[in-house]
Amino acid sequence: MLKIIRCYAPEIVRLLLGIVLTVASVSKFLVFHSFAASVSLLAGMPHIISPPAAAVLILLELGTGIMLLVRRSMRVAATSAVMLFVLFACVLSAAIVRGVDTPCNCFGSFGPDLPVREQAGLDILFASLAFFLIWKSAAAEGRANFPLPVRILLPASALLWGIALTIWPHPASGGQAGAPVGNIPLRDEIGEPPGRPAVILLADFDDFGCQLCLDDFLAFCDSLNSGRFRSAVSVRLIARRDSTRSVSAQSRMIEAWASGNSYLFPVSVDSGALFERSAVGKTSAIVVAADGHLLDVVHFPAGILRRNEVLHAIGG
Repeated sequence: MLKIIRCYAPEIVRLLLGIVLTVASVSKFLVFHSFAASVSLLAGMPHIISPPAAAVLILLELGTGIMLLVRRSMRVAATSAVMLFVLFACVLSAAIVRGVDTPCNCFGSFGPDLPVREQAGLDILFASLAFFLIWKSAAAEGRANFPLPVRILLPASALLWGIALTIWPHPASGGQAGAPVGNIPLRDEIGEPPGRPAVILLADFDDFGCQLCLDDFLAFCDSLNSGRFRSAVSVRLIARRDSTRSVSAQSRMIEAWASGNSYLFPVSVDSGALFERSAVGKTSAIVVAADGHLLDVVHFPAGILRRNEVLHAIGG
């Protein structure tokens, strides 16, 4: 049995990686704009560069996946797969260190909406499998094989990398919880009375050039507008002042937008500098406890799991 597994393992790995890369590339193409936006957010890349970078990644994935499926230049294809998965893992790891918690659309429209940590760990696993494929293809072609220390060191490094990602502290546990945002009691700042939890939605419409951000923000607003949350949670939407419009004109626009979406919570325009005083500075949901202290800050896009986690926490 072990001999059979050892014999067919390279073929299984080849087909698995080929299918994953091909399907992921096609599905990313179907949601190209969302994928490009997530590339910009996760890699800290300017919006103008992210679409061509996303296109190059999709083409590389598609080419590598097809090469693996048709058994063309196996060593080259496996090396390309290692480089792609390591690149993805590095970008996601850097995002985790920076405290960015956003879906990466790594599998486009077909795959699961995994949190960043799980996706980075999956990329490390796939990179390890691709390295295994390089090793086996080199042996099959009669080329110089990897020395034993390398075969031990690389899997051990991948394991330690995965463990480090797992135990890296979540940004929500970085010491902010339980303290007022920006050292000011935001509930008092906007006139919210104590007695029940509050969600303060800070909206900077410049962020909504990212379709992923807009979709996630609207989904969060829709959830908070349900009868269950309206009865238990105080919600207010505050938009950042747009310098091209007067406060009254922007207020009317925001009120019309809220009415058009059937949002029943109060809306207003930040005519002062609430965004800066809150130390948030971008589209976010600030979750405040009944005693006025910070419970959490959610930046958009947050991802389905993260959003549901916050909704569950404030909804009981």
